[in-house]
Amino acid sequence: MVKHEIRVEMKSTDSLSQLIERAYDIKDGKGTIKGNRHALEVCPNNDKELHTILTGLHMSTVKVTNNELIDGNLRFMVFEEGSSITLSPISIYCIKEDKYIFF
Repeated sequence: MVKHEIRVEMKSTDSLSQLIERAYDIKDGKGTIKGNRHALEVCPNNDKELHTILTGLHMSTVKVTNNELIDGNLRFMVFEEGSSITLSPISIYCIKEDKYIFF
């Protein structure tokens, strides 16, 4: 099995922000992931470039960056079923200051 880990820029700040708010329990600027039930679907209609990059990377990890929202990157696991691609966050801890910091 070949391990893949790539870094991609996600342009959709709104959907990424909503996912972070749902997936992380943040209190007093610090938080942890709630579990693996939250995911972000990457549709070819909304972000064809990102969908093309992630095609074929089932069960691989991806570092997602977004300069407006994240200081550093947020790690995701890629799940692919047919033409559907979902990203599930796997960074355990989160700090919220001016931007989100994950580790």
